[in-house]
Amino acid sequence: MKHCLAILFCALTTSFVQAQTEPKQPTGYLYKVETGVSGRQVYVSNQRPFNANGELVGPGDLTTQTQQVFENIKTALGTVGLTLRDVKQVTYHVKGTTTQVNSAVSQQVNSVGATFFTQGAPSIAEIKSIPKIARDEVLVEVEVIAEK
Repeated sequence: MKHCLAILFCALTTSFVQAQTEPKQPTGYLYKVETGVSGRQVYVSNQRPFNANGELVGPGDLTTQTQQVFENIKTALGTVGLTLRDVKQVTYHVKGTTTQVNSAVSQQVNSVGATFFTQGAPSIAEIKSIPKIARDEVLVEVEVIAEK
């Protein structure tokens, strides 16, 4: 009986170790802090346009990528009991060649944001142009600060 238990324990331990060491498909960078205290902030940063399978959505299409980013943000906020209505600040990082964001890009990003922020945009919203994002095909990443 002891011999059978020892074999079972070894088999389970080996399976557990193998499962932990297998690489997972990256789906973008998610940084989320749950304070658990009412009135405290929750940060979701560096949301990128990857779907649940880790695939880039909308290569070359800023609008489609921004929509996917907001879907990811909704999911992340939902895991801590929040919605986009709880967002107090949003920062868009758009891939660009200069430090200035042109008005067409700004309008495009704000238009997508308006479809997700149905109660109005957060009081603090900023669009920044950055020369490079994690992958060349990624055109936008977004971070938000929400409050319980």
